[in-house]
Amino acid sequence: MTAAQAIRNGLSMVRRAKGVVFIFFFSNLLLAAATAAPMYSAISDHVGHSMAGQELARGFSAAWLTEFQIAYADFLKGFSIAIVYAGILFLALNTLLSAGALEVLARGEGAGMHAFGRGMGKFFFRCARIVIIASLFYFVLFWFWETPVATGLDRIFRNSIRERWHFYLNWVRWGLLFFTVFVVNAISEYAKADVVIDEHGSALAALGHAAGFVFGRFRRVMSIYLGMGCLTLATIFVYALFARYFPQSNALTIFVWFVVAQILIWYRWKYRLASWAAELAYYRAHRPTPMPVGERPAAARRSVSALAEPEL
Repeated sequence: MTAAQAIRNGLSMVRRAKGVVFIFFFSNLLLAAATAAPMYSAISDHVGHSMAGQELARGFSAAWLTEFQIAYADFLKGFSIAIVYAGILFLALNTLLSAGALEVLARGEGAGMHAFGRGMGKFFFRCARIVIIASLFYFVLFWFWETPVATGLDRIFRNSIRERWHFYLNWVRWGLLFFTVFVVNAISEYAKADVVIDEHGSALAALGHAAGFVFGRFRRVMSIYLGMGCLTLATIFVYALFARYFPQSNALTIFVWFVVAQILIWYRWKYRLASWAAELAYYRAHRPTPMPVGERPAAARRSVSALAEPEL
């Protein structure tokens, strides 16, 4: 299976599992609404029925923001802490939902909500362990490229009058940071595929299998990963164009912005699940066949039997 075939397979599988896309979309929308509700109440109380509300509908006001920050300083401090907890809830929620989605996508046509619930109960803790281990790798990567490497470059070029090479090497450093993060993310995604398809109970074993698979087929694996990522970037580009040529001017245009944003977020979730489906299809097509413990390959058995035969 080629990378293009895997991507087409993933998009086709998600078209048959639209219910899973709606579960991701509405679950995240409801959690986001619950998180934003206190901020809505604070802004509504501050603005009330004054002219400031109409001015904000026509555009952003830095003066109003400064006034709001001073008047609601204690609220904003508590809300910032709530955002951190909400981020943890978002991560846990999507890990739980991804376990169910992977089971549905792995089962293929005919898998429904029963498979989704079974996947959440069966694979959630395994996927959570993979997410936690991958998060540790992300921390190490950001620390490595942002502390020792960045500090080393600053020391090397501290007394240099030519800043060109320092500038270019910093761009290389940023490129390597994103590249290594993409690789770790790809390994964690294939580790989840390994857990669902081969039903591994060990997250470390799944990560080890996934790392070998990713590096063994690196070009095609990254082609699938970046190809599906480009579809997600396309939704961001469309929204940027919409924001550029359809400015906010009143409450109606704000509502239109909200609807368009939700449509594009729905497509973002669709492409995210299509990426998982493509990875599942490619992993299933190319994963190595496990060998039972204690069984020798055929070549090894022939060599051992030849050594055991007596010479005449």
